[in-house]
Amino acid sequence: MSLGPIQTGRIPSSLIYSRSLQNLDSSTRAFLQLQDRISSGQQFQTIGEDPAAALKTILLQQTQERNQQVSDNVEVNRSLLSASENTLSRIGDVHNQLNSIILSGLGDSTSATEKKQLSTEVGTLIQEIVNAGNTEFRGRYLFGGTNNTQAPFSFSSNNDAIKFSGTLTEISSFISTDGLLANNVNPQQALNPTASVNGSDLDPRLNSATRIQDLFGGSGVELGIIEVTVDTGGGPQTEKIDLSSADTIQDFVTRLEAPFAGDLTVGITATGITLTPSAGTVAVADLPNSRVAGDLGIKSTAGASITSKDLDPRLSRLTTLASLNGGAGIGPTAGTGIVVTNGIQSETIDLDGLTTVEDFFNALKKANVDVEGGFTADGKGLQVISRLSGVGLSIAENGGTNAAGLGLQTFSGTTQLSSLDSGKGVPVDGTSEFDLIRRDGTEVSISLAGAKTVQDVVDLINAVDPGVLVASFNTTGNGLRLSDSSGTGALTVEENAVTSALKISGTEDGNADLEGTAVGAESALDLLSSLNNGAGVPVGASTLDITRRDGSVVNVDLSAALTVQDVLDAVNAVDPGNLVMTHSSVSESFQLNDNSGTGSLTVADNVVSAALGVVGSEDGVVDLIGTDPNPQRSTGLLDLMFRLRDALDTGNNQELEVISGALKSEFADFNFLRGDVGGRLQSLDRYANKLADEDIQIQESLSEVFDTDMTEAITLFSNLQVTIQAAQQIAAQTLQLNLFNYL
Repeated sequence: MSLGPIQTGRIPSSLIYSRSLQNLDSSTRAFLQLQDRISSGQQFQTIGEDPAAALKTILLQQTQERNQQVSDNVEVNRSLLSASENTLSRIGDVHNQLNSIILSGLGDSTSATEKKQLSTEVGTLIQEIVNAGNTEFRGRYLFGGTNNTQAPFSFSSNNDAIKFSGTLTEISSFISTDGLLANNVNPQQALNPTASVNGSDLDPRLNSATRIQDLFGGSGVELGIIEVTVDTGGGPQTEKIDLSSADTIQDFVTRLEAPFAGDLTVGITATGITLTPSAGTVAVADLPNSRVAGDLGIKSTAGASITSKDLDPRLSRLTTLASLNGGAGIGPTAGTGIVVTNGIQSETIDLDGLTTVEDFFNALKKANVDVEGGFTADGKGLQVISRLSGVGLSIAENGGTNAAGLGLQTFSGTTQLSSLDSGKGVPVDGTSEFDLIRRDGTEVSISLAGAKTVQDVVDLINAVDPGVLVASFNTTGNGLRLSDSSGTGALTVEENAVTSALKISGTEDGNADLEGTAVGAESALDLLSSLNNGAGVPVGASTLDITRRDGSVVNVDLSAALTVQDVLDAVNAVDPGNLVMTHSSVSESFQLNDNSGTGSLTVADNVVSAALGVVGSEDGVVDLIGTDPNPQRSTGLLDLMFRLRDALDTGNNQELEVISGALKSEFADFNFLRGDVGGRLQSLDRYANKLADEDIQIQESLSEVFDTDMTEAITLFSNLQVTIQAAQQIAAQTLQLNLFNYL
């Protein structure tokens, strides 16, 4: 650095002193800065020393810190995905073992005992999959989704099934400044641990509380300003109306009506809105470069009224049950509701008093059958999700129409035959007949050729003997029921592939019993005087009056009866084998059965029948009631393993073949998932290399603007030392001058 001259001559000594001190201070400051640059290795210590370089340094350091965080994310993601891939490899090994087991167990060459041993082995592999699904790494359960602080898979306490407690959500983190990548494996893709009932389109009615964002299936509409013109005869009134802040349909109504002071009425229909002037015409137009009115379907030239397009609101938790099905609701709920069955767990959900979809979801959760509510992917229907693998989920009526009203009934007339029996379907194209032995003893073969739906099956059966042989749907629970009034004998449906798939095979012996109430009859030897807590039976006061199923009336005299057995003998002597009274020591009551016809069996109410507890009527023969042929299962690996275990245990070769095909399809999807994980790991490797290269470039740039050039700094430091020393010597000599130096 240069030093200011210390001029001598005709100047005051004080100025010489001041100039010398300034030079000393400046050189010392420069000397100290060089010392700092050399000792710290940094070009500057404060922004003020070099603002331009400091700004560049700050930007480079921020970029470096951000990249370091991203690099940390990449490393964490790599470790998580690597651990996931290792677990998937374990699951893949189980897949291979299952294929070997199926090959060993399929066919008649393997004995029943050997198949049961293979079934036990599958049970062990189920535990292996559960252990793999509960793999924990870095304090996180890899297959738990976002709920990853507890083991996601466990054996159900209420079912022979596996319960999934996690979520099906991907977890993503930044692998670049603006790029995200999932660092977990979606449990649904890996193990498909849930089953779902996807409801039909419920077409909710539009109402004032419908939110704009829920219109058009949840796509909403971008709002803005529209131009509305109303002409009631006194000249047109045109207003620009801003709808941009509207949140609900009621906001629409308020904003559209407000400027016209009663001259315009906006109505709400089931599907949209209508604009009607008090008189004259109304027109709606979009402003230039706008399409709000067009999107709403109210853009129109002058007319007597304008009706919007179908605004198609999607379902939300606030949607009212009464607004579903175009405003028709879900039917009467008092005393009805729906039956939700998940494996052996079954609950009747009382819908009476529920108002919104949210209320329905809460009722499902309270039922404690391991299900929860949601919405279908398109937002138009409800969804009920089971968290169990290994059992089926069904939703049925409870004597009403609520399940159908909610679009969730899993078995109805529209159910496709191809979807029944765990997807195996009903073989109507092959052996499409089934045999039925009617109550009058006749045999009938019914062909289901050409049938596509369950309703087709019902129609074909009902066409055999209309009004006498009747097929219908269970009013409570799912399944078919057969009624036959042709006689009083047994009704039998022979089991074959068709009836097995429809779950309607078996025998129903005949007329239903008239069940009595408990009167304390523990034994046939009990005295009648001991019944009804000692009040007894006044057998001499009246007869036991019975109206039989053929319409005849019997008056049974019990005046001589002393014991329960005496009552049984007196009644059974009337028409031996056809009119039969029995006694149950369990229920401590009497039962009455009559095979004389198909009408009602009635016991008249009097003091004798009341004391015996057999008052009332039984309407007719018992229907042959089928079970649910269409429970919804998860179809994932765990569920298939349960089906495989059971098929081996029972020696069901047909089921083994079906499971074999399903496992192959599942394994193909599983391998695709492993490929996806491998692809993500490769992407992370590329990002890691890219970040490492960027870090080198940033460090080079940072070094250029912030790091000290030691060679240059040390050279300057040495030169400055010499300069300062010389300046100080000159200053010292100059400051010692006096008058004698000039004489």
